[in-house]
Amino acid sequence: MLSSETVAEKIFKILKGNGHEIQMFTDEGATTVDPSESRRFYLNNNGTMVSLDETESTREIKVSIGATTDINDLKDTLYQVKKLANRSIIEYTLKTYTKEIEPKDFDYQAQKVRDMKKVNEAISAAWGSSKSSYQKLESAKLIIKHNKPVNEESRGSRSRNISAIYIENADGERYKFPSNNLAGGRAMLRHVKEGGNPYDDFGQHIVEQCNELKKLKEFKKYSAKNGLVNEDTVDIVEAVNTRIANIREQLNKLKGSKTYSNTLEAFVGKNDQLDEDDLSDIKNKFTVQYFDETLESALPYVQALVKEMQHAREQSTQIEEAINGLAATVESASTFNLRAGTDLASDPENPMRLKTESVKSQLGAVMEYIASVLDESETELSSNLQNASKLVDSIQDDAILGKSAHAIASLMPKLNVIEKTKVQVETVDWDKEFSDMFEEYDVTKLFN
Repeated sequence: MLSSETVAEKIFKILKGNGHEIQMFTDEGATTVDPSESRRFYLNNNGTMVSLDETESTREIKVSIGATTDINDLKDTLYQVKKLANRSIIEYTLKTYTKEIEPKDFDYQAQKVRDMKKVNEAISAAWGSSKSSYQKLESAKLIIKHNKPVNEESRGSRSRNISAIYIENADGERYKFPSNNLAGGRAMLRHVKEGGNPYDDFGQHIVEQCNELKKLKEFKKYSAKNGLVNEDTVDIVEAVNTRIANIREQLNKLKGSKTYSNTLEAFVGKNDQLDEDDLSDIKNKFTVQYFDETLESALPYVQALVKEMQHAREQSTQIEEAINGLAATVESASTFNLRAGTDLASDPENPMRLKTESVKSQLGAVMEYIASVLDESETELSSNLQNASKLVDSIQDDAILGKSAHAIASLMPKLNVIEKTKVQVETVDWDKEFSDMFEEYDVTKLFN
C-alpha cells in the first residue's frame, strides 16, 4: 500500500503535468511547498480543490469542482486522478458545487484535523513490532494485534489490519476489547485511565457504540448491494449514514479528557423496548426474496433511527403549525392590548433588554414575556405566544425561525395599554433589536 506522502506526490505530478497552477495546503490548513506534506491541492486556474483525506480506517481522494468550472476542461486530469485512486485502492469522490469555491471553504476540514490532534495529544504515538502495536495513556496501555506485518514506511499502518485489541490497566489486568474498532479501543483506554472499567455502564456503552457501528455498516452495505435503496427506504438509509458518521465522531471525541468528561456527565443509559410491528415493517422494506437473518441484529438500531425521524417530523409539523398560527394572529389585527401600566421600552423584565448566548432561548423568553403582560381580553394571542415559546428552542429550519422573529418584530409596534395610550416604544427600533439578536443569521432573509 502506498503511503499518503507518496500518493500526495503523485497527485501533484498529475496536476502539474496537466498545466495547472497549484496552491498546496497541509491537512491542518497551513500552506506548503512540499507535495509530500500537502493534503489539499487548489487549482487557481479553474477553482477546483483536490483533497487527500485519511482516517484510521479509510483513505479518499475528493475532487470538488466550483459552479463556473467546465468539467470538460478537467477531463484528462480527472481520469488520471481516478486511475491513481483505483490503482492505490483509495476511494474516489467527485462533487460539483453550486458556487465558486476557494481554499477558505475547506477551513472546516482543517479545523477538524487540528481538533482531533488536540484530542490525541495525551495518547502516545503508536509503536511496537511488526505484529503488535502499543499506545500509552499515563498508567493505561492499548495493545493492538495485527494479522499482517506492519509497514513502518506506510503512514497509519499501525491502525490497519487489526486482529485484536486489548486494554491494560495500571495493575497489569488485561481486557480483550470485543471489537476491532481502534477508535472504540482508544475510547475504552481513556475510560480505564479515568478510573472506569469495561464492565460498568459507560464501558458497556462504548462497546455498544462499536457494535451498533458495525451492524449499521453491514446494513448499509447489504442495502446497497441488493438495490434496496428506493423512495420507500431512502430516508432510512440516509438516517443510517448520518448515524454511522455520528458514532464515529463520538468515539473519536471520547479519546480526549475534556470531551470524555462531558460525555460521561451527560450519559444516560437507554432501555428502549422493541416494537415487533415496527421491526417487521423494516424487515419487509429491506427484503429481496428472502430476509438475510444476519441483519436481524441491526434492526433495533435502524428502528431507533426510524423513531427519531418520526419524532422529528411530528415535532417539525407541530412547530410549523404553532408559528404559522402566531403569525396569522399578529397579522389579523392592527392593535393588541397590554395590561394597564405596562411599558415594554423600560421594563427591566423585558428579555429584549438582555443578551443571551442562544437567540432561540431569548426569542422564546420574549414570547413568554409578552404573553404574560397581555390584557386578559387577548386570549388567542396569549395562547399562541405561549405555545410558540415552548417550541422555538427546537426549531431547526432557519426559515421558520425567521418567520417567528418577523412575527414578534411585527407585533411590537401594535401593542397598546388598555387605556388605548400608545406604549412608549417610539424610541425603540424593534427591527434593529431583532436584527442584533439574529446577527449570526441572514437577517435579510429573516425579515423579508
